[in-house]
Amino acid sequence: MNVLAIFAHPDDLSFFCSGTLAKWAEQGHKIYALCVTSGNVGTLRTDLKKEDVAEMREKELRAANEILGVKETLILGYPDGGFINAPELREKLIYYVRKYKADRVVTFDPWVAYEVHPDHVVVGRMAAEAAAFAAFPLLYPEQIRSGVEPYACSEVWFMGLLGHPPNCFVDISQTLEKKVKASLKFEATLTLLARLFAPNIDPTRVTSEDLKILSQHADTLLRFMASTIGEKVKLKAAEAFFVQRTLPGHFDNFQQIMLEMLGNPPEPPKIC
Repeated sequence: MNVLAIFAHPDDLSFFCSGTLAKWAEQGHKIYALCVTSGNVGTLRTDLKKEDVAEMREKELRAANEILGVKETLILGYPDGGFINAPELREKLIYYVRKYKADRVVTFDPWVAYEVHPDHVVVGRMAAEAAAFAAFPLLYPEQIRSGVEPYACSEVWFMGLLGHPPNCFVDISQTLEKKVKASLKFEATLTLLARLFAPNIDPTRVTSEDLKILSQHADTLLRFMASTIGEKVKLKAAEAFFVQRTLPGHFDNFQQIMLEMLGNPPEPPKIC
């Protein structure tokens, strides 16, 4: 199976689905990670330029993905913070769904309530559309003329904050350590936690000693999240997703939507 994870910022995967990606990689599936932006404004520090942050985030992402067993990491380099041309991005993402013959796309849920970050919304929506539309041979035919064939992606796995109750839980008890190690590679993740767990640490001037303290907090948080999600389905550690199978140009969810519209509860979640 070929898995294409499409995300907005270098540290997005680590919190939400890195345990699952590591598990799939261990099972022999090919994992491709596509980061849309450079993450070049993702810091509270005042001593860095955008170019410095982008360079740092790329190194962190590649180091984290090496831990997870990602086969290839791509960074499209769009500016961070809401300046993404959506139609242009969709065309590029369809190209990569076709190029890597992605059977499964993992991305953000663009329909989650109160999501204020435009990058998450745009990337999630365009990734979902790319998965559903990559099978049409008359869409972006110049890609096909260049040798990239249409490809029918089977599923979209929405990660992280969800606009719908999760319908799939993945047991990551055997890959939780990889998730923690990969997540701790990101200085931005750690410094942004300062306001939550260490108000005495100034996130604009984080020292090496501060990073050690923040790493301990991050470690605790990641383990707590995994165990809390797992408790819902009697697993020691888990990650949750809302999975939709795809049809050309659609999700294969007509029956589900009808049942919910008529007041019937959704199916119980599965251990995937």
